[in-house]
Amino acid sequence: MHSITQDPAAGPAKPLIFVLTLGDDQTQLTFQESHASFLNELFERATIWHAKTTEKAFTLFTQCSEPHAIFVADGGIAQARCEVISQRLVQYAAGGGIVVFGGLFAASSLESLRKIMRQTWDLPWETGSYQRSTLSLNSQVVGSTLQSRLPASYSQKALSIYGMQQCEAWYLSTEHSTAEDRVPTPKSIVGFNESPVVFARYGNGHVGYIGDVKPEDGTILAMLAMLRLLIE
Repeated sequence: MHSITQDPAAGPAKPLIFVLTLGDDQTQLTFQESHASFLNELFERATIWHAKTTEKAFTLFTQCSEPHAIFVADGGIAQARCEVISQRLVQYAAGGGIVVFGGLFAASSLESLRKIMRQTWDLPWETGSYQRSTLSLNSQVVGSTLQSRLPASYSQKALSIYGMQQCEAWYLSTEHSTAEDRVPTPKSIVGFNESPVVFARYGNGHVGYIGDVKPEDGTILAMLAMLRLLIE
Protein backbone atom coordinates (compact mmCIF):
# COMPACT_ATOMS: atom_id res chain seq x y z
CA MET A 1 0.00 0.00 0.00
CA HIS A 2 1.19 3.51 -0.74
CA SER A 3 1.87 5.80 2.18
CA ILE A 4 -0.31 8.90 2.02
CA THR A 5 2.53 11.35 1.48
CA GLN A 6 3.34 13.51 -1.50
CA ASP A 7 5.20 16.77 -1.81
CA PRO A 8 2.91 19.56 -3.07
CA ALA A 9 5.97 21.16 -4.69
CA ALA A 10 6.05 18.26 -7.15
CA GLY A 11 3.01 19.71 -8.91
CA PRO A 12 -0.14 17.93 -10.05
CA ALA A 13 0.59 15.93 -13.20
CA LYS A 14 -2.68 14.06 -12.59
CA PRO A 15 -6.00 15.33 -11.17
CA LEU A 16 -5.25 16.80 -7.77
CA ILE A 17 -7.12 15.27 -4.82
CA PHE A 18 -6.91 16.53 -1.24
CA VAL A 19 -7.21 13.72 1.34
CA LEU A 20 -8.04 14.94 4.85
CA THR A 21 -7.47 12.57 7.78
CA LEU A 22 -8.03 14.76 10.82
CA GLY A 23 -8.83 12.09 13.41
CA ASP A 24 -6.48 10.65 16.01
CA ASP A 25 -3.45 8.51 15.15
CA GLN A 26 -5.28 5.20 15.59
CA THR A 27 -8.12 6.29 13.32
CA GLN A 28 -5.64 7.35 10.65
CA LEU A 29 -3.81 4.02 10.86
CA THR A 30 -7.09 2.10 10.68
CA PHE A 31 -8.09 4.06 7.59
CA GLN A 32 -4.86 3.26 5.79
CA GLU A 33 -5.21 -0.45 6.63
CA SER A 34 -8.91 -0.82 5.85
CA HIS A 35 -8.74 1.26 2.65
CA ALA A 36 -5.46 -0.03 1.23
CA SER A 37 -7.04 -1.13 -2.06
CA PHE A 38 -8.84 2.20 -2.46
CA LEU A 39 -5.66 4.15 -1.75
CA ASN A 40 -3.74 2.11 -4.31
CA GLU A 41 -6.37 2.95 -6.92
CA LEU A 42 -6.33 6.59 -5.85
CA PHE A 43 -2.58 6.92 -6.26
CA GLU A 44 -2.75 5.32 -9.69
CA ARG A 45 -5.27 7.87 -10.92
CA ALA A 46 -4.50 11.12 -9.08
CA THR A 47 -1.93 13.30 -7.42
CA ILE A 48 -2.60 13.22 -3.68
CA TRP A 49 -2.00 16.06 -1.26
CA HIS A 50 -2.57 14.81 2.26
CA ALA A 51 -3.34 16.68 5.47
CA LYS A 52 -3.31 15.10 8.92
CA THR A 53 -3.79 18.39 10.77
CA THR A 54 -5.93 21.49 10.38
CA GLU A 55 -2.78 23.54 9.85
CA LYS A 56 -1.67 21.34 6.96
CA ALA A 57 -5.18 21.37 5.49
CA PHE A 58 -5.20 25.16 5.56
CA THR A 59 -1.79 25.16 3.87
CA LEU A 60 -3.10 22.96 1.07
CA PHE A 61 -5.87 25.46 0.35
CA THR A 62 -3.38 28.32 0.23
CA GLN A 63 -1.34 26.38 -2.33
CA CYS A 64 -4.34 25.36 -4.44
CA SER A 65 -7.79 26.80 -3.87
CA GLU A 66 -9.51 24.58 -6.46
CA PRO A 67 -8.38 20.95 -6.36
CA HIS A 68 -10.09 18.36 -8.56
CA ALA A 69 -11.91 16.98 -5.48
CA ILE A 70 -11.55 16.55 -1.71
CA PHE A 71 -11.90 13.26 0.19
CA VAL A 72 -12.70 13.52 3.91
CA ALA A 73 -11.60 10.22 5.40
CA ASP A 74 -12.78 10.36 9.02
CA GLY A 75 -14.87 12.26 11.53
CA GLY A 76 -12.04 14.42 12.80
CA ILE A 77 -13.45 17.22 10.66
CA ALA A 78 -16.25 17.56 13.25
CA GLN A 79 -13.87 18.70 16.01
CA ALA A 80 -14.08 22.33 17.09
CA ARG A 81 -10.48 22.97 16.03
CA CYS A 82 -11.44 22.01 12.46
CA GLU A 83 -14.29 24.50 12.13
CA VAL A 84 -12.40 26.85 9.81
CA ILE A 85 -11.46 23.99 7.49
CA SER A 86 -14.98 22.59 7.65
CA GLN A 87 -16.41 25.92 6.53
CA ARG A 88 -13.80 26.10 3.78
CA LEU A 89 -15.04 22.74 2.46
CA VAL A 90 -18.60 24.06 2.36
CA GLN A 91 -17.49 27.12 0.39
CA TYR A 92 -15.43 24.99 -1.97
CA ALA A 93 -18.35 22.68 -2.76
CA ALA A 94 -20.85 25.52 -3.11
CA GLY A 95 -18.48 27.18 -5.57
CA GLY A 96 -18.33 24.13 -7.82
CA GLY A 97 -16.06 21.63 -6.05
CA ILE A 98 -16.56 18.00 -5.03
CA VAL A 99 -16.34 16.90 -1.39
CA VAL A 100 -16.79 13.21 -0.58
CA PHE A 101 -17.21 11.99 3.00
CA GLY A 102 -15.96 8.41 2.98
CA GLY A 103 -13.27 6.28 4.56
CA LEU A 104 -14.11 5.96 8.26
CA PHE A 105 -16.38 8.98 8.32
CA ALA A 106 -19.52 6.86 8.79
CA ALA A 107 -17.90 5.23 11.84
CA SER A 108 -17.94 8.58 13.66
CA SER A 109 -20.22 9.24 16.61
CA LEU A 110 -23.80 10.10 15.76
CA GLU A 111 -23.17 13.52 17.29
CA SER A 112 -20.28 14.15 14.89
CA LEU A 113 -22.27 12.96 11.89
CA ARG A 114 -25.20 15.15 12.83
CA LYS A 115 -22.96 18.18 13.36
CA ILE A 116 -21.40 17.88 9.92
CA MET A 117 -24.49 16.97 7.93
CA ARG A 118 -27.08 19.14 9.63
CA GLN A 119 -25.27 22.03 11.28
CA THR A 120 -22.23 22.65 9.10
CA TRP A 121 -23.59 21.63 5.70
CA ASP A 122 -27.29 22.29 6.37
CA LEU A 123 -28.26 19.04 4.64
CA PRO A 124 -31.60 17.32 5.37
CA TRP A 125 -29.77 14.03 5.97
CA GLU A 126 -30.21 11.82 9.04
CA THR A 127 -28.48 8.58 9.96
CA GLY A 128 -30.50 5.48 9.12
CA SER A 129 -30.00 1.75 9.51
CA TYR A 130 -26.69 -0.05 9.86
CA GLN A 131 -26.81 -3.48 8.27
CA ARG A 132 -25.52 -5.70 5.50
CA SER A 133 -27.81 -5.87 2.50
CA THR A 134 -27.64 -6.18 -1.25
CA LEU A 135 -28.43 -2.89 -2.94
CA SER A 136 -29.04 -2.10 -6.61
CA LEU A 137 -27.69 0.69 -8.77
CA ASN A 138 -30.17 3.52 -9.27
CA SER A 139 -30.08 3.55 -13.07
CA GLN A 140 -32.38 6.56 -13.24
CA VAL A 141 -29.65 8.63 -11.61
CA VAL A 142 -26.34 7.16 -12.77
CA GLY A 143 -25.54 7.81 -16.42
CA SER A 144 -25.03 5.00 -18.91
CA THR A 145 -21.25 5.42 -19.14
CA LEU A 146 -20.85 5.17 -15.38
CA GLN A 147 -23.35 2.32 -15.20
CA SER A 148 -20.97 0.24 -17.28
CA ARG A 149 -18.23 0.76 -14.66
CA LEU A 150 -20.26 0.20 -11.48
CA PRO A 151 -21.78 -3.11 -10.32
CA ALA A 152 -25.52 -3.43 -10.97
CA SER A 153 -25.91 -4.68 -7.40
CA TYR A 154 -23.69 -5.83 -4.55
CA SER A 155 -23.76 -6.63 -0.84
CA GLN A 156 -22.32 -4.09 1.57
CA LYS A 157 -22.37 -3.57 5.33
CA ALA A 158 -22.91 0.13 5.77
CA LEU A 159 -24.56 2.98 7.61
CA SER A 160 -27.31 4.42 5.44
CA ILE A 161 -28.70 7.92 5.57
CA TYR A 162 -32.21 9.11 4.84
CA GLY A 163 -33.68 12.50 4.07
CA MET A 164 -31.92 12.71 0.72
CA GLN A 165 -33.84 12.79 -2.53
CA GLN A 166 -34.16 9.61 -4.56
CA CYS A 167 -32.25 11.30 -7.37
CA GLU A 168 -29.25 11.64 -5.02
CA ALA A 169 -28.99 7.95 -4.07
CA TRP A 170 -26.68 5.86 -6.24
CA TYR A 171 -27.66 2.55 -4.62
CA LEU A 172 -31.04 1.65 -3.16
CA SER A 173 -32.91 -1.29 -1.70
CA THR A 174 -35.37 -3.13 -3.90
CA GLU A 175 -38.31 -5.39 -3.10
CA HIS A 176 -35.80 -8.26 -3.08
CA SER A 177 -33.37 -6.66 -0.62
CA THR A 178 -32.96 -8.22 2.82
CA ALA A 179 -31.09 -7.40 6.00
CA GLU A 180 -28.50 -10.14 5.69
CA ASP A 181 -26.71 -10.16 9.02
CA ARG A 182 -28.63 -7.97 11.44
CA VAL A 183 -31.15 -10.72 12.27
CA PRO A 184 -30.78 -14.54 12.55
CA THR A 185 -32.74 -15.12 9.35
CA PRO A 186 -33.01 -12.81 6.33
CA LYS A 187 -35.75 -10.27 6.75
CA SER A 188 -37.24 -8.14 4.02
CA ILE A 189 -36.35 -4.46 4.12
CA VAL A 190 -39.56 -2.47 4.17
CA GLY A 191 -38.33 1.04 3.47
CA PHE A 192 -36.64 2.19 0.29
CA ASN A 193 -35.94 5.77 1.34
CA GLU A 194 -32.38 5.39 2.63
CA SER A 195 -29.00 4.76 1.03
CA PRO A 196 -25.33 4.38 2.02
CA VAL A 197 -24.10 5.74 -1.34
CA VAL A 198 -25.31 9.29 -1.92
CA PHE A 199 -24.08 12.03 -4.25
CA ALA A 200 -25.96 15.32 -4.19
CA ARG A 201 -25.80 18.72 -5.80
CA TYR A 202 -24.58 21.39 -3.40
CA GLY A 203 -24.66 24.91 -4.77
CA ASN A 204 -22.62 24.72 -7.96
CA GLY A 205 -20.79 21.61 -6.79
CA HIS A 206 -21.43 18.23 -5.17
CA VAL A 207 -21.23 16.48 -1.82
CA GLY A 208 -20.97 12.71 -1.49
CA TYR A 209 -21.48 10.25 1.35
CA ILE A 210 -20.21 6.67 1.63
CA GLY A 211 -21.45 4.56 4.56
CA ASP A 212 -19.33 1.44 3.93
CA VAL A 213 -16.27 1.79 6.19
CA LYS A 214 -14.67 -1.55 5.17
CA PRO A 215 -15.20 -0.97 1.49
CA GLU A 216 -16.34 -3.69 -0.86
CA ASP A 217 -15.01 -3.55 -4.42
CA GLY A 218 -18.22 -1.86 -5.55
CA THR A 219 -17.81 0.82 -2.90
CA ILE A 220 -14.26 1.52 -4.02
CA LEU A 221 -15.52 2.07 -7.55
CA ALA A 222 -18.29 4.34 -6.27
CA MET A 223 -15.80 6.48 -4.34
CA LEU A 224 -13.55 6.80 -7.40
CA ALA A 225 -16.58 7.73 -9.49
CA MET A 226 -17.68 10.43 -7.05
CA LEU A 227 -14.16 11.86 -7.16
CA ARG A 228 -14.47 11.95 -10.97
CA LEU A 229 -11.61 9.50 -11.37
CA LEU A 230 -13.39 6.48 -12.81
CA ILE A 231 -14.18 7.74 -16.29
CA GLU A 232 -11.81 10.68 -16.68
